[in-house]
Amino acid sequence: MTLATRDISTVLFYLSEVLGVRVTSPTGERLGTLRDLVVQVGTDPFPKVKGLLVTVGGIPTPVYVPWDAVATIGPAGVQLATSRLDLRPFERRDGEVLLGRDVLDRQIVDVAGRRVVRVNDAQLAQYGRVLRLVAADVSTAGFLARVLPRRLIEGRLTRKLISWSQVEFFASEVPQVKLVIPHDKIARLHPADIAQLVEELAYPQASEVLASLGEPLAADTVEELEPAVSTAIISALPPADAADILEEMDPDDAADLLGELPAEQAEGLLKEMAADEAAEVQKLMTYPEDSAGGMMTTEFVAMPEYLTARQAIGRLRQQKDLPDQIYYIYVVDHEINGRLVGVVSLRQLVTAPPDTKLREIMTREVIRARPADPAEEVARTIAHYNLLALPVVDENDHLLGVVTVDDAIDVILPEEWQRRLPRLFR
Repeated sequence: MTLATRDISTVLFYLSEVLGVRVTSPTGERLGTLRDLVVQVGTDPFPKVKGLLVTVGGIPTPVYVPWDAVATIGPAGVQLATSRLDLRPFERRDGEVLLGRDVLDRQIVDVAGRRVVRVNDAQLAQYGRVLRLVAADVSTAGFLARVLPRRLIEGRLTRKLISWSQVEFFASEVPQVKLVIPHDKIARLHPADIAQLVEELAYPQASEVLASLGEPLAADTVEELEPAVSTAIISALPPADAADILEEMDPDDAADLLGELPAEQAEGLLKEMAADEAAEVQKLMTYPEDSAGGMMTTEFVAMPEYLTARQAIGRLRQQKDLPDQIYYIYVVDHEINGRLVGVVSLRQLVTAPPDTKLREIMTREVIRARPADPAEEVARTIAHYNLLALPVVDENDHLLGVVTVDDAIDVILPEEWQRRLPRLFR
C-alpha cells in the first residue's frame, strides 16, 4: 500500500496503520518515527493533510514536516523527498488539528445518523499528491486496530465508517488553537433532533452547538431539552448569548428555566434581556409553578369585538411576533386593556363573511381560569372541554395569558409518555 508520487489512483488506509511507522530519507536512512498528521479543519468536507509530526533522535518534542516534503506514505512507512528537516519544536497554527491527539477517542456528531459517536480510527485517502481525511471509524475494530497487532484483527472484524462530510467536529475539543467550525449541518436538523444530540454531548460541546445556532433555532432547541440539561447549558453560555436565547423562547418556558437557576444568576440574565421581554418573564416567575399562572404563556392573540373578519385577518398578517401555534382569537371589549368577552376559532374567522364583526361570530361563554387555580384543575378543564388552550384572566376578566394543551399534557401524563408525543401536542 506504499504510495508513489506518480500514482494517480486513490489509495485508502487508516490512521492506526501509519502512526508509529518509520520515516526515512530518500536513500532509505531512518530519520525518525511518525507521531501524528496535521490537517486543516474548516469548510472543506474532506480536510487535507498539511504535514507530519515526526520524532527525531533524542529531540523530546516532535518536529514538523510539511506535506510537500513527503514522497510516499503508507503502512510500510514514510519516505521523505529530502533529508533536511527543520528541527525547531512544532507550533501549530489556527485551524490546525492533530488527527491522533485531537480526533481519536473524541466525540463527534454523525449528522446523517443523528447521533453522537466516538472516533476509534480515521480513514485517509490519497489521490495523486493530495492526502485527505475521508471518514471516521466508529467500530470496535477501529479501536482494536490501535491496541492489537494487525494480523489478529485483519479480516475478522468489520469497520464501520462515517463519511467525514457527514461529521461535525468540535472546536472545544482543541481549545489551544482557534478553530472556526460553523456547525451548519447540525443547524439543518429539527430542533428535537438537535436537542437529543445536545443531551448526549459533554457540556463544552453542547454549549458550542447552541452558540453556533441562530437565536430562534437555539431557543427552539432549548425548549426541547430536559430541564436539568437546559439550565446547565444556559449557565455555561456567556450571559449575553444566554439572554438572546431566552428572549426568543416562549415566555413561560424562559420563566421555567430561570426559575431553576440561582436567584442571583437569574436576576443577572434578566438584566441582560430586552426590557419588555424581561418584564413578561419576570411577571410569570411570580406565580407558583403548580398554578395556572405558572403554566400560562403571555403569547396569545386578542382583538377587539368591533373588528370585522377582514380587519382581523389583516391584523394577523401584519403582526410581527405571532405565537408559533395560534389556536384561538380571544375577543375583548376594548382595544387596550379590554375584558375577555368571547373567543373565535381560526376556522370561524376565515370562513366568516369578510364584513362580519367578531362579536357576531364569537362564542360568548368562554371557559376560563384564574392565575391561582391549581395546575391539575386547569389540565382537567382543558381535557374535559377538549380545548387547545384555556385563557387565564384576573378578577376583572382582563386577559393575563393562556395555558396551552401541551402544558396541560405535561401535568396529566407521566414524563416517559410526554416524550413520545409529537411536538404539535406538547
